[in-house]
Amino acid sequence: MIARFAPHLLAFVSASALAQGSPSGRVVEYGILSGAEGKPEFVQKTSRIPLRKGLRFGFCAELEGLDAVNGVAGLSEQVRHPLLTQPNGSETNGWNVPRTVQVVNGRARWCGGHTFREEWELVPGTWRFVIGDSAGDLVVQEFKAVREGK
Repeated sequence: MIARFAPHLLAFVSASALAQGSPSGRVVEYGILSGAEGKPEFVQKTSRIPLRKGLRFGFCAELEGLDAVNGVAGLSEQVRHPLLTQPNGSETNGWNVPRTVQVVNGRARWCGGHTFREEWELVPGTWRFVIGDSAGDLVVQEFKAVREGK
């Protein structure tokens, strides 16, 4: 009996998933930033980032199809970068942190990035940012950190 209704059930579930929309995202701005930490102002659109202390770089993305509770959705931010060695000898090559975004009608805006604050961070290589939710990766943005003049 269940087998008789299975195609109808599958069609109902698929239609519900389509109506809700699968979570997705797209990068809308990226590059070098100026201004205060909380408000990104893009001054140069580029994925090549000069290694300079104090330089900020990042991106903003539009996300949609997010599941929200009380207007907030939980995301994860995963960052991978070249191996960095701190003055105390500890090494790092990235971080994973939970994040939240305000959601209106299933849509949100995400902005993130990094500021080179320490001399030991000035190592050439790729910085890879991945924003995701429980369903998987929504947005990936890569930057190439390069020595100035190269």
